[in-house]
Amino acid sequence: MADSTDTTTVSNVGRIDRLAENKYAQLLVTAGPVVVFEAIFFLGALTIMLLIATWEMQDFTLVRQFNINNFTDALTKLQNIQAFKTTILVASLSTITTAIFAFPVAYYIAMYGGEYKNQLVALIIVPFWTNYVVRIFGWRSILSTDGILNKLLLSTGIVDEPLGFLLNSRFAIYFGLVYLWLPFMILPLYSSLEGIDRSLIEAAKDLGASKFQAFRYVVFPLSIPGLLAGTIFVFIFSMGSFIVPSLLGGGTPFIGTRIEYEFGFGADWPAGSALGTILMIIVLVTLGTLIRHANMEDIF
Repeated sequence: MADSTDTTTVSNVGRIDRLAENKYAQLLVTAGPVVVFEAIFFLGALTIMLLIATWEMQDFTLVRQFNINNFTDALTKLQNIQAFKTTILVASLSTITTAIFAFPVAYYIAMYGGEYKNQLVALIIVPFWTNYVVRIFGWRSILSTDGILNKLLLSTGIVDEPLGFLLNSRFAIYFGLVYLWLPFMILPLYSSLEGIDRSLIEAAKDLGASKFQAFRYVVFPLSIPGLLAGTIFVFIFSMGSFIVPSLLGGGTPFIGTRIEYEFGFGADWPAGSALGTILMIIVLVTLGTLIRHANMEDIF
């Protein structure tokens, strides 16, 4: 009896060991819960959005009548076309600008920060300690016609009248997005630059390369994964932004505010869902194009 029990126990242990070594079982145990969570709360939500985009709104009630008119309107109505153009333009300019400003900052911290690197990185993270809605409201007070900046310019005689384009304009949205997402460009760039083997730079200099040549042929190529990661973050966040254009745009057509209008005052959920679907497609195409030119393990 005892021998039979021992044999059964050994057999069960052997099955468990074989199961633990099975790569599919390992994948199920480790990634399974995450996949289920994403399937329910992400893919499920997207499916609902896609379904609503093919329905109609009649007398403030969703009618399950399949059609693609909402997608047609999203791509042909003048206000939607203007919103998409403005959103893509401003998001692209914001991404380029954050890269231009972020690279020198990340480079200095990584190469010359020395013992103060952690403190300098902490300064980059400090803005996250305050809700970004509050910070954007603060910029409204600074950029308005009677705000601090215009008062300073008027008092110094630099301008004769307040600068109206600083608020409720494309420039204001662009400025707000650059300010808001700049840390998301600096941090991945810093991570890539910090990971560069300094001996490679020294080797380039030993071979006769100038500082600029060493930067061009060694540092910059090795920092591209961080640059791509920052580009993905900033562009996607900018494309889907709602708070910044809502508070600083002053009615400037932006896809985020268009979606909010359709779900709010417009009372047209299918139209808003169609706009959201098209926005998601644009973001996915952009993301796919970027990751095709980079190793995902290097980026993240």
